[in-house]
Amino acid sequence: MKSEEIYHAWKEQKSRVEVGADFCDSVMDQIYRYEGGKKMSLFKSYRLIEVVSAYPVAKAAVIAAGALIGLGRVAFMVHILLFT
Repeated sequence: MKSEEIYHAWKEQKSRVEVGADFCDSVMDQIYRYEGGKKMSLFKSYRLIEVVSAYPVAKAAVIAAGALIGLGRVAFMVHILLFT
C-alpha cells in the first residue's frame, strides 16, 4: 500500500498551505471584473428557448423550419452533384 502512504503524505502536506486573509476578496474581485468585461449579446437566446418550450405551435414551427432547411441542403447537394 505504498501509493496510499504517498497519497496521505501529499494530502497532509497540502493541508498545511496557508491562505491569505484577503484571498476570498481578491478572487471575488477577479470574478466581478471578468463578468463585467463580458459583452452583452443583442439576442437573448434563453428567451427564445422559453417561448419555444412553452408553446407547442412554436415547437412545431421550429421542427418544420429545420426540416425545410435540411431538405433544402439535400436538394442543393443533389443539384450540385448532378448538374456540375
